[in-house]
Amino acid sequence: MARILLIDDDPQVRSVLEGFLNHDGHQVVCAANGREAFQLLNQQRFDLVLTDIVMPEQDGFEIIMHVTLQPDRPRIIAISGGSSRLSQQTLLSMASKMRIERVLAKPISYQQLSAAVTEVLATAHPAAPPQAQ
Repeated sequence: MARILLIDDDPQVRSVLEGFLNHDGHQVVCAANGREAFQLLNQQRFDLVLTDIVMPEQDGFEIIMHVTLQPDRPRIIAISGGSSRLSQQTLLSMASKMRIERVLAKPISYQQLSAAVTEVLATAHPAAPPQAQ
């Protein structure tokens, strides 16, 4: 199956989502924040990045911007439960305007995650970003 980087600052959410992904046979590597994720992205190759948007240190928007600039980049699913300043819908709407494959609202059921991951992994690999001239 796929090699997935799961990024979420909430240990309970991370554990549940990791269990869902493992159940489907995926190899999952976890990061608790954007800083950890950047280190892993620079050291390893992933088929899919599943990232929370609101996190300390470096948020999901920074992860998305970094990943989408990489050649042969992994696919991206952004997730959010909202924040004290921005609603869940606002955050997911902002993320959906970026070069990602899917957004999901928390809480996420096993069926929702499994279907989204399967569909995203079945799509053609995302194109590299246009090069500046």
